Amino acid sequence: NWFVWKLPCFWPENCGNPEVKPSTATVRVVNGVEAIPHSWPWQASPFSPIPYMHGCGGSLIHEEWILTAAHCFIPLNVPSFWRMCLGKHHMNSSMDIPSAEECYKVDTIIRHKGFVYEQDPNDITNDIALVHLAKPVNMIREISPICLPKPGVVMPAGTPCFVTGWGDEKGKNSHAFPTLLRLLIKTDFYKFKVTETIYSSCQNLMFCSGDSGGPLACTAATAAGGTNTIWEVHGIVSFGAQGCIRDKKPSVFTRVSAFSDWIDSNIKKYIYESGKAL
Repeated sequence: NWFVWKLPCFWPENCGNPEVKPSTATVRVVNGVEAIPHSWPWQASPFSPIPYMHGCGGSLIHEEWILTAAHCFIPLNVPSFWRMCLGKHHMNSSMDIPSAEECYKVDTIIRHKGFVYEQDPNDITNDIALVHLAKPVNMIREISPICLPKPGVVMPAGTPCFVTGWGDEKGKNSHAFPTLLRLLIKTDFYKFKVTETIYSSCQNLMFCSGDSGGPLACTAATAAGGTNTIWEVHGIVSFGAQGCIRDKKPSVFTRVSAFSDWIDSNIKKYIYESGKAL
């Protein structure tokens, strides 16, 4: 059993390489622009059947795992209440012709034990969660994982990255946007002790109801001096100005590379305790 516990996690080899290439045009639009359909194939749409509606975003990082924000499960922190849907462009996937949407039951939600926002609304640190799917995802053109960054890496200030989601662009928390949006941002990193695990951006952004938990995706060169790039999830949409777009109010992302050990150890713990690797 200890040998199983020490086994490394087997991450997908062909991550961060979508078959449909995304647009990286530097269009600076507050609410974002419509993404090329299926060009962000790791984008997940968590649905809660109680009521059945889009609640957050997420990133497929492995055939059995979704990375998202811990606060997405306030107050519904029960796995059976959730479905993770992948492969969609329109929020109403019947408008995707043909539809590639696949929805998966959830059997485990792992929230960071240091996420105490429910008890202390002034503390938004450790806003990260892992969701285990009841069965492995079928990887197709429209559904594939994004890579994780190297442990501890910090994106330099001004790095162009993209946020994707179906969040309510009007800021009224009333409904999801009908198609997947993408938005170019440039990150700033607060170098204070209280925010060592946080990225922020002081742009006017689209982060609204429905965007939380979604990816902040940045490219990384596959080889020194190479021109080919892969996509990595460097941030998780955490909190923005209340009600959506607000002038001079920063939007906040959980820095994924600060939680590399947490991700790795919790997945290993799940494998060990579930006996799936035996």
